[in-house]
Amino acid sequence: MVNLPNDLQIDLPRVTTISNKCINIENYISVMEYSKQMIKVNTKVNVLKIEGENLIIKYITEDDLCIEGKIYSVEYWV
Repeated sequence: MVNLPNDLQIDLPRVTTISNKCINIENYISVMEYSKQMIKVNTKVNVLKIEGENLIIKYITEDDLCIEGKIYSVEYWV
């Protein structure tokens, strides 16, 4: 059996941030809460809590979503 590194496992969530303006989340399950100050996203591993100002979901697909705004924090809830 081949052991793949964690970043190559397809079903794990992948979170990419660009400065404090944009965050892209791949392999998510659902959006749990959504407001201009906080967005919670459920993944197979944990819940991501993004806090900031004027947060919007720029796009959402079956595989990934993009959040834009002024991002203050990203928390991983286990």
